[in-house]
This record gives sequence, C-alpha cells and structure tokens, in this order.
Amino acid sequence: MYDGQEFLRDNRWCLSRRALLTGAGAVGAAGLLSACGADDSPNGQAAAAPGAVLARTGDVPVGGGTVVDGVLVVQPEAGTFTAYDATCPHQGVRVGAPRDGVITCPAHNSTFAAGDGARLGGPATRGLTAIPVRVDGTNIIRA
Repeated sequence: MYDGQEFLRDNRWCLSRRALLTGAGAVGAAGLLSACGADDSPNGQAAAAPGAVLARTGDVPVGGGTVVDGVLVVQPEAGTFTAYDATCPHQGVRVGAPRDGVITCPAHNSTFAAGDGARLGGPATRGLTAIPVRVDGTNIIRA
C-alpha cells in the first residue's frame, strides 16, 4: 500500500540544488535576452500614406512637434517643417515631441536632433528615418 511518504523517499522526482539553480538561471537569462532584443529592429512603420494631410501648420509649435499616424512632424524653426517615422530605431517604441531641439525615446532614452533626426545618444545605432513632407497652404502633407 502507498503511504504518501514513499513519494518523498523516491529520489527519481527530486532535483539536485545544482539542477534547480541551473534551470532557474537559464529561464532568467532567456527572459533578459528577449527583453533586450536586437538593435535596429524595424518594428514599426509610419501609417500615413503619401498625400495624406498630417497636420496643420498652426498645430505644430515652433521648436516642437506632434505625432500623427506614426509620423512625428516637427518645426525646428519658424516656417520649416520636417517629419520622421516616430518609431525609435532601437526597439520600435514611439518617440515623443522634441524638447529644446531634442527628440527622446521614453523606453531607453535614445536622443535625436529635431532638425535632422540624427542620433545624439543612447542605445539606438542610427537616427530617425526621415519622411518627406510638403506644405500646401496651412496643410502639412506627406510627399
């Protein structure tokens, strides 16, 4: 008859401390590596199609910007409008509007120049992808 204690005496089901720690370490390492990902992964694409109105000129503050349909439209100086894919090239997180001429990714603090999208610092290995735009009256249109 099985008395319940027999299971505890059966060593086939017991893990050694080494096996347990090795397994836990492997699971932890796999989780860490999957969270880091690879650089320059193209996780996102700007959604606005060519010809789409992205914003009105009055909606984009001088020295600032706005994100519309995955496109960051900025006005680095009065009357000059440029646009970038709002997806950080590091891991695909959406960047925010520039502050003091710097665009920052909230995930890992990669920074980019608002004037040309160039990488300034952080884990991203390249700048933001430029998107051509044109101004027609008060509309900023994806070219």
